[in-house]
Amino acid sequence: MARGTADFDGEALRFARLTRPVEGRLLSAAAVAKRLGTSKSRILAYENNTSKPDPQRIAELSGLFGIPARELRTKRALADIHGLRCQAGLTVTETAEHVGISRSSYSNVEREALLPVRDDGTVRMNLARVFNVSPAVIDRALLRHPAAVARQTELTEHLRVVFQRAHREHAPAVVDVDEPLLQEIAPLLQRPPQVACRLINAELDAYRDLLRDRARVEVDEAYAQNRTAATRARAAHARIELLIKDAAPTAAKHLTRFLSEAMNVRQWRLMVTLANTGMEGISFASTSRYAPFEDVVALQIRQYVTLLQRGDQSYLAPTENGIATVRANYPRYGRLYPRVPSPTLIHYAPQRRQPRIAVRPRPGRPPTEGGSPTLT
Repeated sequence: MARGTADFDGEALRFARLTRPVEGRLLSAAAVAKRLGTSKSRILAYENNTSKPDPQRIAELSGLFGIPARELRTKRALADIHGLRCQAGLTVTETAEHVGISRSSYSNVEREALLPVRDDGTVRMNLARVFNVSPAVIDRALLRHPAAVARQTELTEHLRVVFQRAHREHAPAVVDVDEPLLQEIAPLLQRPPQVACRLINAELDAYRDLLRDRARVEVDEAYAQNRTAATRARAAHARIELLIKDAAPTAAKHLTRFLSEAMNVRQWRLMVTLANTGMEGISFASTSRYAPFEDVVALQIRQYVTLLQRGDQSYLAPTENGIATVRANYPRYGRLYPRVPSPTLIHYAPQRRQPRIAVRPRPGRPPTEGGSPTLT
C-alpha cells in the first residue's frame, strides 16, 4: 500500500456510484474515471479493493458523490490516527507541519501511539484541530492503539508486582530507583527512573490507603451495633474489595493518561499560582514571571485559562476546567514536579452551612435590659 493511503472500503464506493446521482444521473465507472482524470480499470480496482486510493483521491471521490470521506472507509480505519489522517486527506509530512512537530515524531504517533516526550498536551489538541474531530476522538484512538494497549498491559503486570509489597508485614512498601523492576517501568512511562520512582511510590501509597480502608470497614462490619450498620459496612467492604482487585489496571490507565496530558513545569507553576489567587486572576503582564507567552497560549488552547479585560488592564484567570484539573491531579503533579509548591485551593473549598441559633428568654425570667439572652 502506498504511503498516505487509507483502509478504503471499495464496497462503499460502488454503493455510492450506483445509488447517488451526480448532476441528475448515475455514473458508470468510466464516467467516474473521466471526471477524476484516471482510468476505468483504476476505479474498478478501487471498488474491488485490489487498489487503494490516496487521501487526495478519497477527497475527490467524496466530493463527487457528495458524501463524507469517512463513509468510504472501514470502521477500523477511523479508529486510529492513521485513518483520521487519511479522512482529512493529508500526508504524514503535511500533518506533521500542521501539528507543529517533526515528521519522525508524528510517525511515532501513528506507529506506536507515542506523543513527543516534551509535549505539554497541545499535540492532542492540534491533532483534533487538524483532523476536525474532538479531543476525545484523539484520546480513544491513542488509547486503543495496539502498541498502547500492550504498554498498558505490561505496566499493569508490573504494578501488580509492586502492589504485593503492601501486603508484607513489618516491611517497608517502597520502590527504589535502582531496582531492575523500576528500570523496566520507566521506559513505559517515558520518564527518567527518578521521576518514575516518585510516581510509582505515589500509586503504592494510594494502594496502601485502600488496604487501610478495608481494615476499617472490616472492623465496622464485625462490631456493627445493628443490622442497618452491618449492611452498610458490608456494602462498603464490597466496594473497597472491587477497588483493590482493579487497583493495578486502574492505576496503569490513569497514570498513562495523566502523563500523556501532563503540563510542563512552567505551565503547572502558573496554574498553581492562578489557583491560589482565585477566579480574579493575576495581571497578564506578571505571567512572564511564571511561564513564557507560548505556555500561556498552550493553556488557553487546552481551555485551562482565559483572558479577562477590566478597564485598560488584562488579567489571566483559571477556567472551571483548569481548576478541576488542578484539584484532580495535584497529588501526581506534586510527584512529577516536587519543587513546585502544592496549590492551597482555599478559594474553592465548599462553604459549611452555619447552624441557625434561636434566641429566646429563659422560662419565667424575661431578659432585662442589658442582660444576655440564652442561646439554644
